[in-house]
Amino acid sequence: MAEPASSTAGVAIAAGAITITGSIFGIQYDALLIGFFGGLVALSYLPPTPLLRTAGSVISSSLIAGWFAPIIGVAIAHYMPWISGAGETAVRMSIAAAFGLGWQTIVPAALARLGKILEGKS
Repeated sequence: MAEPASSTAGVAIAAGAITITGSIFGIQYDALLIGFFGGLVALSYLPPTPLLRTAGSVISSSLIAGWFAPIIGVAIAHYMPWISGAGETAVRMSIAAAFGLGWQTIVPAALARLGKILEGKS
């Protein structure tokens, strides 16, 4: 029998960690799951990565989406009242999807920029 791919095992580890962490911290499950699926979609565009990096990438994208999507959704509805006509849930889900999809590219870009700043190059 063939061994499972490392990305499949990484996704399974990430799903278990996300469920446990989300329930402990009281994260809204809808934003958490949308971030998780956004992370999986973004992961499909990345080259094959080791198990822990795959799991860490999906876990971080979904947790960030679960934590920050409700907060940013409320802020957007407050500062842009014309968007609140779409409904709070639709705004929150859109933001969670954006976090889930973009997190795998935001973190490496931010780390590269931070490395340049620390080296003294702007």
